Amino acid sequence: MNTRLIRTAFWVGTPRPGEGTAWRQAILALLPAFRALPGVAAVKACWPLKLEDEPPAIACQFIVEFASRADLERMLASPERAALRARVQDAAARFDGRLSHIEYEVD
Repeated sequence: MNTRLIRTAFWVGTPRPGEGTAWRQAILALLPAFRALPGVAAVKACWPLKLEDEPPAIACQFIVEFASRADLERMLASPERAALRARVQDAAARFDGRLSHIEYEVD
């Protein structure tokens, strides 16, 4: 049985002063690049609008969906993903905080 998976990146913190627009544009520019990676079914960037119950300071949640574990592993090992690292690092250089990942099984 194939289990659908989501790999999500949490940008926890805030854009550096004066970098908010450039940071968001850098994240948005990653969407088509991630959609083109092998094994990727869908990609979304989610931006908080309303916060309740004192959540962590998530500035963006970047969601990548996969049809199977094999597809996720293929994306992680791909040279195309490795080539994107510089673009992710460019976005990170405009951000005060941390970037972390969680993988989810989807029912």
